[in-house]
Amino acid sequence: AGILACDAVDGAEGVRSLSNGSKLLVQDVVDSTGWVVPENVDSLLSEASANGAVINSWSWGDNSINYTNRSHTIDEWTVENPWSLIFVAPGNNGGMMLEPSNAYNVVSVAASDSEENGSMWPSSSHGPDVNERRGTLISAPGMGVVSAKADGNKSSLNNGTYAMTGTSMATPMAASFTALLQQKVEQEYGYTPSAPLLRAMLASSAEGIIGDSPDPIQGYGRPNLDSFSGGLFIHDSYQVEDWVSIIQSRGGTLDSMKSNPWDGSEAAGPFLSQNESWSEFFRPTPGEDVEIVMSYNARPMGQEIDDLRLILKTSDGRFAVDDKIGNSGYSQLYYSSFTTPIALNSSNETTVMIRVAAEMLEDVEWIEVEVLANSISGTGQNGTLGIDGTMLGFGIAATGVSDLIQNTGPAIVMNDGPSGGENYSTNFTINLTISDMELDGVFVETNLVNSNFSIHFDECAFALVNQSEILCTIDVSRDLVPLPINREDWYFEIIAVDDNSSFWTESRNSSFETEIFTIWWDAPVLEEPVVSPPMEESDSVRD
Repeated sequence: AGILACDAVDGAEGVRSLSNGSKLLVQDVVDSTGWVVPENVDSLLSEASANGAVINSWSWGDNSINYTNRSHTIDEWTVENPWSLIFVAPGNNGGMMLEPSNAYNVVSVAASDSEENGSMWPSSSHGPDVNERRGTLISAPGMGVVSAKADGNKSSLNNGTYAMTGTSMATPMAASFTALLQQKVEQEYGYTPSAPLLRAMLASSAEGIIGDSPDPIQGYGRPNLDSFSGGLFIHDSYQVEDWVSIIQSRGGTLDSMKSNPWDGSEAAGPFLSQNESWSEFFRPTPGEDVEIVMSYNARPMGQEIDDLRLILKTSDGRFAVDDKIGNSGYSQLYYSSFTTPIALNSSNETTVMIRVAAEMLEDVEWIEVEVLANSISGTGQNGTLGIDGTMLGFGIAATGVSDLIQNTGPAIVMNDGPSGGENYSTNFTINLTISDMELDGVFVETNLVNSNFSIHFDECAFALVNQSEILCTIDVSRDLVPLPINREDWYFEIIAVDDNSSFWTESRNSSFETEIFTIWWDAPVLEEPVVSPPMEESDSVRD
């Protein structure tokens, strides 16, 4: 409890919890006779959800490496309730993780020290689990952790502390960190994140302790909020306004939810059926590695693990696929002429990553991130989620990317030019700055317009790139005579059109009009005819 929510008093900063001030729902699973954990642990989870708790921290388990009925129940519950994330201590035997930390959808937390360039605790249980999955998702400090000490006297309000070591310390440490992720999503994005999204964010935030590749010992490494300092993109199929009401409308218990499957209504989606896909385009952030993590819930053992594939495609024809991260810490990039993403074998992991080095993307204009439902094993009613459902949702966390710039028209700024009420009889100029931040290239034309007709000037048409200053000078006797120019309703109209050719957007144009001014020219005796520029009927109406 101290690790999860302690708000230090008396200046004891060393024991302040990352998620200090959190609300705790305390569930007692021990009495004077020993363990009294119910075999049907869904009763604990149902109580937690009814009170709005997403994160469950369990520092307990039995001395068995088998996938037990308890493991099975946890996976059933989390498939039916995607807003339930369970952290489980894997044990302290230095070997294979113990139940129920081997449930497919839990966060099994290995113990490390707390040093910046630290190491794993040798006695921490870890993966691979009995099902030959990686097992360990992340690591967290579990060595010499100082937190609140109980003295057994309920009335003492003792202020003591105590240091302990083990995965029972690392597990609430990771749960406390995840409460910050939940808070981040709720405050910045306006909804409560699902368990798949929180797992994806955990893996994305983690930094390797014993290497940069995820492995059964450390999982993805130790979470760090600084991993998101450069920006974060998230997508959550299960984004809804009120998840508690959805669970309660289905009865709130495991049996009732299995009897009342959910079709994903009210959620953002998508929920993918077999062979369906979702994709999003991004720009790689210059100088930053691109990292994409996708997570989804697995059906319990006895049913096939669904196969959602995470695929990254680049604008120059390469691609990377999930969980093909080498010893370098980066994903292999393949050319589509060599093979296809689906031809590369999938792992049985349900939290998967693609990480591409910044230097491999220097000349890449865009990347596409795709989630493909390669295989969905549900055999129940079509169009539902859950244990027998034929659809599946997911969470995505991505760093090193930014949204593709949706093309905007060029900006036109007048530096100098005619102002309202001025009267010109010889010549006049307009000076403009044209800016196009997408570097598409811009064509600019200048027209002199009144309410009856407009005049286009070829010498005042320009082809530009990015930001340029242009100057257009009009000589009244040379450029306008012998047109009927003596009037008080003249103005410049500037039209700038960019040359965007990107497939995700379209060409844009901008226009600019000056204030109305007067041209009044008294003709001298003409000795020879003057050739005037072409004149077009004007559609403009100015008051």
